[in-house]
Amino acid sequence: MTSLIAQKNADIITLKVATLKGQEDKNGSNEDLKAGNNMLRAKFKHLEAKVKDLTQQLLNNHAVENERITLLLHQFSNSPSGSSTMMLVQPSPYPALTLLSPVVSVSQSFFSLTLGDHQGDVLANNEIGIVEFFEAKNILVTGATGFLAKVLIEKMLRTTPKINKIYILIRAKDKEAAFDRVTSEIIESKVFKCLKEMLGESYESFIRSKLVPIVGNIHEPNLGMDSIIAHQVAQEIDLIVDSAANITFDLRYDLALEANVNGPYQLMLFAKKCKKLKLLVHYSTAYVNGEREGLIYEKPFTMGESITKERVTSHSPSTKFPSLNVANELDFVSKLKNAIENNDTFDKIMKDLGPERAKLYGWQDTYSFTKVMGEMIIDNMREDIPIVIIRPSIITSSYKEPFPGWIQGFRFHNYWEYPCMFGDPSSLVDVVPVDVVVNTTMAAIAKHGYLQIPELNVYHATSSYMNPFLELQLFNYCYEYFNSSPFVNSKGDQMKIKKMIYFDNMSDFSNYISKKLLKEEEVQDLKAQMRIKRKVKYLENFSKLYEPYTFYKGWFHNGNMRKLMENMSEEERENFDIDVSKINWRDYFVGVHILGVKENALNGKSTIH
Repeated sequence: MTSLIAQKNADIITLKVATLKGQEDKNGSNEDLKAGNNMLRAKFKHLEAKVKDLTQQLLNNHAVENERITLLLHQFSNSPSGSSTMMLVQPSPYPALTLLSPVVSVSQSFFSLTLGDHQGDVLANNEIGIVEFFEAKNILVTGATGFLAKVLIEKMLRTTPKINKIYILIRAKDKEAAFDRVTSEIIESKVFKCLKEMLGESYESFIRSKLVPIVGNIHEPNLGMDSIIAHQVAQEIDLIVDSAANITFDLRYDLALEANVNGPYQLMLFAKKCKKLKLLVHYSTAYVNGEREGLIYEKPFTMGESITKERVTSHSPSTKFPSLNVANELDFVSKLKNAIENNDTFDKIMKDLGPERAKLYGWQDTYSFTKVMGEMIIDNMREDIPIVIIRPSIITSSYKEPFPGWIQGFRFHNYWEYPCMFGDPSSLVDVVPVDVVVNTTMAAIAKHGYLQIPELNVYHATSSYMNPFLELQLFNYCYEYFNSSPFVNSKGDQMKIKKMIYFDNMSDFSNYISKKLLKEEEVQDLKAQMRIKRKVKYLENFSKLYEPYTFYKGWFHNGNMRKLMENMSEEERENFDIDVSKINWRDYFVGVHILGVKENALNGKSTIH
């Protein structure tokens, strides 16, 4: 079995290398791409031995983790260790999770088998009818002040102006505060400038007639809405778009569970009250696929699945590995919170527990682990509600709409001071412009909103399968741009940039930075040495946090995204463009994305302090 897996992945690598070679002329830097191709050809040579080693390691890890859980519960409880262990299987505060069976029903299986291969035949006239579908619809949007949801709202208002109402669930102390947040964070946002230019003086009256701020909190019953408002909204909405999440990779485990697991749980409870609901859309991430390698398909996760379980059973089908039980994860954290009185102790345990639990089950960090549990809850609770899960990869600035280069909340790393990286230059970097994600969302909403079949469909809004792009290329394009248009420091001197140096060993990476800092700062006193040690430690932690992504060994199949293109009319393909295969990555990064980051994330600054 393992040999077959290794051969399959090797064949896929060969196929992707051929695809990369075809991209050389289009994306420039042939020498870099050929070097990357050579690196890719070397991957998966030792997969078989690695799988065998991992199998034993993972089984050992599970035994150790179970022992640690028992000890933690025993340590912070006055009960004997036996009763502490039993707390894991006591009644859950999330009854829907324990009552619903994790097994997919016969009807669900039938739909996925019969429709999965023939969805393109349903819309035989080669037109989805995107604009028409949104007419007179009422939509509830969560996470509306975030980067992605804001672009979605703008696109819906600009291209489907006959939409009825967009209810904005927003945290605020009262209606007035909610109104003020919507005004400052949405209506006055720069992303709406094209709509404002189109409508002129009628812009404000139009947008206020469409957007309805609702005071609420997705983590609470009825989404934190007043009971009267909740009833009214439930009676009116046709669609729900869930964009609420906490995307901090190393968030405390309890907080990540609250945001990314309890949020979807409360949303599904509310969705069942919505009598007119045609579809629920949930934004996840392509990286819920965890530590899978090779070509990764658009498959939903069902309750109990885990990447570790996949690995163990693929190598040794008779070997048993415990299922991932979301209710148990929630209960465990709840019991610890009640048992541990010292807040600092609890915070430290939660900070460490998330990555430990994630890696045990085969995910890279707390974020991806809690996001996949959110997907499992939605699938487990959906019953007859049609669901679309959109899994974007790394969302970047807009490619074309509403204007090229718009971005919000970009995390900036000082590449000039430290032109080195703990990463693999031959790894594929999967990026997708935000407007491509939005267009995919609207097309999928219309397609499945018309069909209204009670199934769950997954869309990888990704690029690595159709238009592969290497880590090496990314930093070479950055070098090209900043070499010709350098930043200046606080003294007004141009900051010269160097080509990126890559390290595959953390010790070598840390030593390089230490030597570089010691040399540049000519350190003599102890205080300065301590400052450098802190800086090196920060960069080590930063690099470890992103290590799963800078050494990522998978790429995402997006067949459902391509089926959407096939379903579209020529006009829809133009107005709701999702074809990532035609993006020239050099032109996009050098001519659009970096300029957008400077203009929108750095407020046009050309000075680095």
